[in-house]
Amino acid sequence: MRKAVVLLAYLGALAFGTDRAFAPTLRSGFDRVQADRGDGVLNHYILEHSWRALTDPDYCGSLFSPPCFFPTRSTLWYSEHLLGVAPLYWALRAVTDYITAYQWWMIVLSGLNFVAFAAVVRWLRGPHALAILGGYLWAFGLIHLDQIKHQQMIPRFAMVLAVYHAWQLVLALGSAAGNPTRHLNRLCAAVAFQAVTCVNTGWFLVSGLGTFLALAVVLRPGGVRDLVRFLVRDRWRAGLILGGWTAAMVAAFVPYYVVNRGRERGYFECIEHMPRPQAWLAPLPGTPWDWLLGRFRTGVIDEAWLFCGFGLDLLFVVSTAAVVWRVAARGRQREAAVVLAALLTAAVWVALTLKFGEEDSMWRYVRHVPGGGAVRAVSRVYVTVYLFGSLGAIVWLARATERLRAGPRGVLLWLVTAACVAEQLGYEQPSFERRDFYPIADAAAVELRKGDIGYVNRPYTDTKGVRPGGNAEGAAQDSVLGMWAGLRANVPVVNGYSGRVPNIEFLEVIMTTEEYRIKHLKQWLSGRFRGRVAVVYPDNLGGTLIIEVE
Repeated sequence: MRKAVVLLAYLGALAFGTDRAFAPTLRSGFDRVQADRGDGVLNHYILEHSWRALTDPDYCGSLFSPPCFFPTRSTLWYSEHLLGVAPLYWALRAVTDYITAYQWWMIVLSGLNFVAFAAVVRWLRGPHALAILGGYLWAFGLIHLDQIKHQQMIPRFAMVLAVYHAWQLVLALGSAAGNPTRHLNRLCAAVAFQAVTCVNTGWFLVSGLGTFLALAVVLRPGGVRDLVRFLVRDRWRAGLILGGWTAAMVAAFVPYYVVNRGRERGYFECIEHMPRPQAWLAPLPGTPWDWLLGRFRTGVIDEAWLFCGFGLDLLFVVSTAAVVWRVAARGRQREAAVVLAALLTAAVWVALTLKFGEEDSMWRYVRHVPGGGAVRAVSRVYVTVYLFGSLGAIVWLARATERLRAGPRGVLLWLVTAACVAEQLGYEQPSFERRDFYPIADAAAVELRKGDIGYVNRPYTDTKGVRPGGNAEGAAQDSVLGMWAGLRANVPVVNGYSGRVPNIEFLEVIMTTEEYRIKHLKQWLSGRFRGRVAVVYPDNLGGTLIIEVE
């Protein structure tokens, strides 16, 4: 009976969080898609492209060269390719249509985030209430709900597993019963999986783990000595594990480096995306503390509204102070040192990415860590801060309440859980109706088939008479519509939108005025393509132009 009640509690929390995160999708009967018609449908395009590349022998693209940015090759490496979690989409795609598969892909991945964090808390001897709290915050915390609009940020379950095995690795050093090589291997596997799932989260995970492991080994009694002994005693196994996984990572990222060589993000590209001190107190609109803290959003880009509630912040502060006091009063103990390392890792990465004044930040130097040049949205450091901070605080709370009687302890922990979860409510997810994007792309696809290749002109008008074009975001949405039209038509298109573009000549095609677009289009294709180009106008499908490029 008790097991059934516990299972229902987990399922109830997961169902409640899923309903809050995907309310537009679920309550519309899957008629609405989250979250926007820019990055959201770009990520969908990448997944559907990979499915077509693997299942359609007549597909005009190849896995690493989607039929966009024509005739440029290897453009999959311009942005996140999602290959780590693409197999889930492929499995869903085998049993349902491409839009529903994408919606379920997001939902299932969010569920896996909940399960992974809850499982890790239980493996670290946390009670069920705190496992549910950790799972809910990691899957459905406010910042994670907001970042559903960047679907590459959804799959984070491997991050939790990586930190768990790093945690256990440190504890296993010098222990007769421990198995550090097993944890080292699983740690590397989780890191590799996360890295090929999302470059941004992979980089922040590796950077956070480096900080955490260094702090944990130094703070743990005899940690440095035990680490050296392990590396000497098990040098062959440890070397094979580290060498093998490093080789796999290098193989995975060599194409990314080659294609994007010389395209690192400049420091000044990152300035807008660095969180100011007030960013950590900036709530999302409509959430419980908006009335009090909404003013902190002023001057802070929406990507950096990072506040997830006073309950979680208070837990961070109290747990850090308590562990520091314990270590100072009783000396460094193994688990206390590891908990402190997790909490300090969160604090270190807040400090390293914080922006003071107009452009001053330690990020100016940190970005030179290998891979850091690919990071523009520095505010995504939230994954490191909330991962290590939440896990450290929850484990501390579990240990701090162990001596309480079961009844009072349960009441206290469930109240903490309820209070923290309540602070994650109120955010309205953006979404759009299917008919306001996908059928428009399908209609343009019919016209594209009149040419050997195509270009879908901007802008387009949706069923409500709204034109997404007219600004930078609109240009991106127009470009993705053209990409989708090409995918559906199985015709290569010049249209393209991603983390970067091929060169300035390409920008001249998509950003110029209508008067000069055909001229720039011909210049872009000159010497690289001969044949018919269908220039499609989504708002005037009867006005398709066919131009010849010699």
